[in-house]
Amino acid sequence: MKNESHYIIRGGDAGAERLRVLSGAMRSGTLAVLDRAGIGPGLEVLDLGCGSGEVTIDIARRVGPHGRVVGIDMDDRELAQARVASEASALSIQWKAGVVEDLDDEASFDIAYARFLLSHLRDPAAALRRMRRAVRLPGRIVVEDIDITTHAHWPPSAAFHRYMELYAATARARGVDPVIGPRLAAMLIDAGLEDVEVSISMPVFRTGEGKTIARLTLSNIADAAISSGLTDRAEVDCLLAELATHEADPRSIESTAQVFQVIGCCP
Repeated sequence: MKNESHYIIRGGDAGAERLRVLSGAMRSGTLAVLDRAGIGPGLEVLDLGCGSGEVTIDIARRVGPHGRVVGIDMDDRELAQARVASEASALSIQWKAGVVEDLDDEASFDIAYARFLLSHLRDPAAALRRMRRAVRLPGRIVVEDIDITTHAHWPPSAAFHRYMELYAATARARGVDPVIGPRLAAMLIDAGLEDVEVSISMPVFRTGEGKTIARLTLSNIADAAISSGLTDRAEVDCLLAELATHEADPRSIESTAQVFQVIGCCP
């Protein structure tokens, strides 16, 4: 569920592969917030900006055959992969193509969930209002999103710092907020939610696919960064090579950006 005019990360098959790696890296933290939100058997859950559906499938497993899960995204290629994955898992999920601006459900779900969506929207507050309207009382809204400047890494890397700088500048050039995470709680309160709770997930990797997230993300924002006049292909290729060298060092570590996890109750 993303508007191509301001979504900076490549979609399609390449985008789906990045989402697969990111979902694997984030899975334990996301499962924990789903637990805290009380997602369980029989509930009806909306997953906005579901991408290739990894979290949607985990939600479907939790709500079981007597629950209902709807996953919405605008990327047809990623939705196609989501459908294949859910069929392989024998899970019943309703997949829909759409954008958040067109969400008009009213009191249709127990929980509305969105991960890494609000930081790509020019009006995230309006999206939260639509999510709140889609939830019946007493329901909950659950959001996870980033502060891109908070990746941790060692040893110090100029390429890593430049990657974070390019991501932030590219997002801002498109009118979206790459550091929205810390203000999510206030946004939920402003949207009329109560009992808002906040946590942070920030997995750190020395080995494995999670250590490739920065490089994969830079590769997938490169076209947007170049078209915004912030860099060129030669610099991007150099940065990608330096990030790969950083990953290959068995003594190095890399984290995801801090992911702020916020749950609010609809009174």
